[in-house]
Amino acid sequence: MENFHQNIERYLLGELVGSELSEFKNALQSDASLAKSVAQHQEMLQRLDALRLRNKVKAAIEAPQATSVAMYSSRKFWAMAAALTVLVAAIWFFNRPTQPNSGIVEAPSQKSSTDTLKTPPSELPNPAPNKPQANKQIERPKEPSRLIALAREFQEMPDQTFVRGVTQVEANLSQKTPVQLAAAAFESNNFRLAADLLKDDKYVLEDEDARYIRANARFALGQFAGAAKDFDALKDSFQFRHEARWNFLLCQIALGNMEISKVLLAEMVTDQDFPFRAKAMELSGKLNL
Repeated sequence: MENFHQNIERYLLGELVGSELSEFKNALQSDASLAKSVAQHQEMLQRLDALRLRNKVKAAIEAPQATSVAMYSSRKFWAMAAALTVLVAAIWFFNRPTQPNSGIVEAPSQKSSTDTLKTPPSELPNPAPNKPQANKQIERPKEPSRLIALAREFQEMPDQTFVRGVTQVEANLSQKTPVQLAAAAFESNNFRLAADLLKDDKYVLEDEDARYIRANARFALGQFAGAAKDFDALKDSFQFRHEARWNFLLCQIALGNMEISKVLLAEMVTDQDFPFRAKAMELSGKLNL
């Protein structure tokens, strides 16, 4: 194997075997340039995988929206057609030809008062009051309580050691930064204070620790849309990428976005290297997917 650089992709895909694999590993240990190329190529493959996953999620999100637009256009067309029909009927009614008057005036009919049978008011049937039917089931929208409960059950919370590390400073409490105060609030399970302290995006734009704390605080408060946005921003993070990917899925489940959840969960179940694969399989079973 003279040119090891041509076999980088085969090595990463597990296609090298036997003597080819041994020679490549030996070259990898002795050639710094080759090792760097392998690392760069591996990072590129990971980014391509992430891009393909995002495209699948985007397609799943846009499909219902396209259906809604089509339905709206169809309803608008039929509404306009119905209005046009009523207008044509009104024009015909007011412009129809009338019968000429023959000049003969009919005498009013003289009928005895006994011809019309009058029913005393007391004998008129009383309309039955509108009573609710006891056996009729009242349809209500399904509450997502079970989905939210599952999402909370499988949430991957930040490690307490990590949270304490963010709060540690030598100065007294009054001199701590909002991020450190938020971490301290999160450690004491005061999730609302933690989320409020970090509600300004300026604290999380350049600080992945702060965004991760805010995302989990929002999740704990039931603010799943905001939490999903933060977890999505951390998918490319070296430190939090797996936890962010997993908790983003849980946010979609809590929000009832099951089409997106099915795609994400299937990816995790088939990914042998995903750290939360066992949890993904268990969650898939509970969702009957």
